[in-house]
Order: sequence, then C-alpha cells, then structure tokens
Amino acid sequence: MQIQPQDIDYTERIGHTEDGYPITEIGLKGGLHIVCSKRGPKIDYLGVGPHRAVARYLAKKRQPSIKLTALAKSEWVDPSTFMHLVPQYEEITNAFNSARR
Repeated sequence: MQIQPQDIDYTERIGHTEDGYPITEIGLKGGLHIVCSKRGPKIDYLGVGPHRAVARYLAKKRQPSIKLTALAKSEWVDPSTFMHLVPQYEEITNAFNSARR
C-alpha cells in the first residue's frame, strides 16, 4: 500500500519498543489507523484498524513489551465492542507487513 502525504490526517509518536525504537500512530483521512515502528529503513506494522483503539490493541497483542506513553482516554473503547473485528484486522496488519518486503 502506498500512503501519500495528502492521505494522512495525523501522525503522533505514541511510545517506544523495548529496545528504544519509536512507535508512531498514523491516522488516515479515510478512517484507517496504523501503529508502526521504524528500525532504520524497515517499517514494522504492529496494528492496523478502523479505530485507534483497535490498532493499539493489535500492536500490544503483537508485541506485548511495547510501551505506549501517549494516552487517548477520550478515545477509549471497551475491547469487547471490537473483538469481532480483531481477526480481520490481524490479517490486514499481516498483509501490510507482507507488502513491504
């Protein structure tokens, strides 16, 4: 997937990996949210979802040791409301990682 600058609504550093690499959340104008970490030229997509709560949930599920330092309390969603979406967006996250190779 090619994300163009005009498609990005916001980017925010939301934490770091256990070994200190930054974790960024990207919100696209169409409503997709991406949580990723960049190690040199390599981008690791940790979570992709229709809401930042889904993307962050998948990121923590994929890498439990990550530290999220930017809170989004006003955006909190009970995970039970989106658990039915998790398998679909896990597949999409895997597709993002496969496409970067």
